[in-house]
Amino acid sequence: MNFPQRQLSPRVWCLVMLCVGSQVSHAGDVPDETPAKDGPFASNLEYSADAPASSDQGWKPRQMKHHVGLSIGSARLPCIEGMVCRRSARAITLYAGGEFSQRWGFELAYMRMSNLEHVGNAVRVRGLNVNLLGELPLGSRLSLTGRLGANYARTRMDLATNPAVPTGSAQGFGLSYGVGVNWDVSESWSASTDLNRHDFKFVTGRDNVDTATVSLRFHY
Repeated sequence: MNFPQRQLSPRVWCLVMLCVGSQVSHAGDVPDETPAKDGPFASNLEYSADAPASSDQGWKPRQMKHHVGLSIGSARLPCIEGMVCRRSARAITLYAGGEFSQRWGFELAYMRMSNLEHVGNAVRVRGLNVNLLGELPLGSRLSLTGRLGANYARTRMDLATNPAVPTGSAQGFGLSYGVGVNWDVSESWSASTDLNRHDFKFVTGRDNVDTATVSLRFHY
């Protein structure tokens, strides 16, 4: 038996579409309270949310790019055999510097040494020093530092106990280098101990002056 087919009017079609659209929009508004457990992205998010933040105990480079500092210590010239040499010479250095990268930097220093004794005569030194700095981390706060550079110094030798030695002033360029151990006290402060050697020109010729100093730096 064949039933007559009845065409739906446009008004009925509009009502049907409105009902379907309302159901779909209502289903999209319901939040999905079930956390996703499958898939690589879901597992990674779940792990990062539950896992505690790990603390980095390794070496961290300082964020400060410039520094100023002061070093105080002792200076010594080579002692000639058979002569009494003074060991209480003072060395004071004021310096400022910056960093090219996390491991390399530069430094400009003003140095002053007094109460030195050379071949029986009193010696004073004043000069400027320019150094290239390198840093090798030894731990979270400790690092080994090295420096290599040049100095321009003026030396003065005064008569003390040896009248046979010439006196007077001399000036010129020389080589400087040294090593040290640096300790980062905080983000802005660090302390170090350093051993340095400077090549100076005297009226009696060229000679080396060794210094052992302690330094305090402010980073900014």
